Amino acid sequence: YYLYCNGREVGFAKDSRLPSEFDLTPYLRSGKNLIAMKVLRWSDTSYIEDQDQWWHAGIHRDVFLYSTQETHIRDLFVRAELDENLTAGRLRTTVRLGGINKSSLGHSVKIELYSDSGRSLFSKPLIQTIDQSNFYAVTGTGNSLEFECKLSRPKHWTAETPVLYTLVVTLLDPDGNTIECSSVRTGFRCVAVKDRELLINGQPVLIRGVNRHDHCDRTGKVLTEELWRLDIETMKRHNINAVRTSHYPNDSRFYELCDEYGLYVVDECNIEAHHHYAQLGRDPFWGVACLDRAIRMVERDKNHPCIIMWSMGNETGFGANHMAMTAWIREYDPSRPIHNENAICEQGVGQRWTENLHGTDVICPMYPRVDDIIRHATDTDDPRPLIMCEYAHAMGNSGGNLKEYWEAIEKYHGLQGGFIWEWLDHGLLEKHGNIDYWAYGGDFGEWRHDLNFVCDGLCWPDRTPHSSLIEYKKIIEPVAVIQLSRNRFRITNKNYFTNLNWLQCSWQVDVNGIKIQSGRAGRLQADPQGSIEIELPFSRPGLKSGQEAMLTISFNLATDLSWAPRGHRVAWAQFRIGRRKPAPLKFQGQCTLSNKNSGKRKTKSAKHVIETPNSTLVFGNKGLESWHFHGQQIIADTPNVNLWRAPLDNDGIKGWGGQDGKSLSRWIGLGLDQLRFRFSGIKCRPQSDGTIAVQWNLEVIARGGKVSVQNSYLICPNDSVRVEHTFVLGSQLADLPRLGIRWVLPAEFEQFEWYGLGPHETYCDRKSSGLMSLHKSTVADQYVPYILPQDHGNHMDIRSLRISTASGLSLSIFTDEAIQASASHYPHEILTPAYHTWELTPRAETFLCLDAAQRGVGGASCGPDTLPKYRIQAGKYKLVYTIRPEFDQLK
Repeated sequence: YYLYCNGREVGFAKDSRLPSEFDLTPYLRSGKNLIAMKVLRWSDTSYIEDQDQWWHAGIHRDVFLYSTQETHIRDLFVRAELDENLTAGRLRTTVRLGGINKSSLGHSVKIELYSDSGRSLFSKPLIQTIDQSNFYAVTGTGNSLEFECKLSRPKHWTAETPVLYTLVVTLLDPDGNTIECSSVRTGFRCVAVKDRELLINGQPVLIRGVNRHDHCDRTGKVLTEELWRLDIETMKRHNINAVRTSHYPNDSRFYELCDEYGLYVVDECNIEAHHHYAQLGRDPFWGVACLDRAIRMVERDKNHPCIIMWSMGNETGFGANHMAMTAWIREYDPSRPIHNENAICEQGVGQRWTENLHGTDVICPMYPRVDDIIRHATDTDDPRPLIMCEYAHAMGNSGGNLKEYWEAIEKYHGLQGGFIWEWLDHGLLEKHGNIDYWAYGGDFGEWRHDLNFVCDGLCWPDRTPHSSLIEYKKIIEPVAVIQLSRNRFRITNKNYFTNLNWLQCSWQVDVNGIKIQSGRAGRLQADPQGSIEIELPFSRPGLKSGQEAMLTISFNLATDLSWAPRGHRVAWAQFRIGRRKPAPLKFQGQCTLSNKNSGKRKTKSAKHVIETPNSTLVFGNKGLESWHFHGQQIIADTPNVNLWRAPLDNDGIKGWGGQDGKSLSRWIGLGLDQLRFRFSGIKCRPQSDGTIAVQWNLEVIARGGKVSVQNSYLICPNDSVRVEHTFVLGSQLADLPRLGIRWVLPAEFEQFEWYGLGPHETYCDRKSSGLMSLHKSTVADQYVPYILPQDHGNHMDIRSLRISTASGLSLSIFTDEAIQASASHYPHEILTPAYHTWELTPRAETFLCLDAAQRGVGGASCGPDTLPKYRIQAGKYKLVYTIRPEFDQLK
């Protein structure tokens, strides 16, 4: 029970103890409004509300009472339709009146339509009256009136052009007095399925969608309009055009905002029986409840143009109950197709995508592989489009191989996009001591939970985008650019209804990330789905050794829109327009070598000391043990082979059982978390050019096999060290987490800059969104606080990087071929055992990981594993780089 006084909660009690728990006297004497509300925590309907989310009791949305006149407007059904040529519009409106017996007789209804600019579109209002001719209970329509009017060329509603008209309905009494007014915002659009395509206003719009739950990290399932707007605006800023309301109808205001901003919506019925998956959808006992929920969803939401499909719920098997829902909706609202994943794929039965043509108008599988949807597109004769209702499970550091999904979607007829699972991490804001963190399953003492499986979104709980959302934005951007010649480019408008002139095109030329030229191409006139060719007046810069020139073409908002300000970048493309390989090292002088032995076993304890004009390097039997530059130590530990990463949720959910088929379980089974190292003797050889070559071999031994590593350091008189690691990986240990070297630097090395992809983290299967540039950060800011700690902060296609101290000491690394790298105060030794961010204490040292290869992030926490091409296969790998210490004050 909850007690409210003037809308504010003033009491709470469990069970039925209202009289004894609440002292009502102070409130009753105050004359204030007092309401006691009883809330059922569990009921039989809980069995069909078994969604993957927090199970929060209580009333999550506004509940209100209102009174009407005896005769009142009971319901409006507004259908703004387009003809076959998509030119003329027809507005059909059904007005149902409420009343007792024949009280509505003599009452009239007046309707008026206003444009998006507020202009009245009728020369005079349309008026009809309830009389005996249309009220008669047997042959008439009861308290119902039908209006129909035509418009010659109405503006169309789409997610790209969300033009809304306002219909005003007025109820008049028999004397012509106004009793009640109501209004509906509507949009002219049509939805159809034809030739394996879902057509919106005649166009096969690709569904660039997300699944969305109601969630707030502070108030649970109680949301505000501010949060709905933030969700929608963030989606629009990331090129998302569709939402599936998984797995229940949302608040009515959310649909009004989708109408206003422009988002396609699959409205889903509040039915899921996850733990009775194959039973309740066909059990007649639940038939009335299922049909009732479908009717209520459609009756409440039918007037929203944003809704393009009705969904029959989620994970309830398939049976007669679904067909009862489907039949009612098809008869009542044939203007929208039916979506029902249950009809094409039942859990534990396998894929049956082409079955049940009568049960769903779209093929909407969960988590298919890329080759599954390609095979379907090339082999099937099923007339329905394929739109994935869930795919690319975005849990933790995730979002791998979205590029391959969308290459297939854009190439094959019949594939039309889908909805990523899901929009938001469902963490709840809590404190551990004075540390804020996001809690998940089990953190409140509950014995039944799914651990962090509620944290599987493209955003953190506060709506801050993950790197996976930034990647999704790039993959689904509405502009494509192809380079035809040095200065000529083809620009393709991938939108379906809007000219490209809503965007401002600009360009910039960088050399190793530094801008040297820029300009504007202005607003481009490219029709929907059309292309134009442009020539950009940049000149190819003269390049020095090791330099690279990149052209970046950007498309930004030309004006302020409801969801983003002018200048917001919608799309971009980048091209390499020149590159010169690094020249061979040139230097003067000579390095010196001396050996120092301690103890009786000289071969085991020999120290090889190499000196350059400014450096002293000491190699022991396990490699480089110390390196001083101008007397300052620049390494804190011996660099060593690195095969492990703190497991991603997609590698295997630590803390879960049933993960035997996942990579993490296999890696632990192979003993990759308990490696042994076998070193050969180090050989140091002075070279004729004054350098000294240091070489040794290493075997990294796990229970399941070994990796052989050849290490070569060339110490140069100019203080540079050229390093080459050759890894030989056998089939026993194929598909490792990573293959690289970890350097450990002293605490003072904090400033971090790199020339490569960024500024956010990128991985081999999630790097399309990375911009090739010179990025500047700090090591501390490289930390990505995933709710369940895991590997993070990797950067692809690194050409050079630099880590420096406040005093000007720096360590620069240059590569001939691009490598992967990361810098962090959070080594895998503290990330791997941690389950919450509050458990982590950053180390003072900087851990610099240089990788020849690393496994992609994939999406296997719930879905297909990382694509084979993004795994580390058996073979030979090389990691080559030059590392050089410098002092800025000595330059």
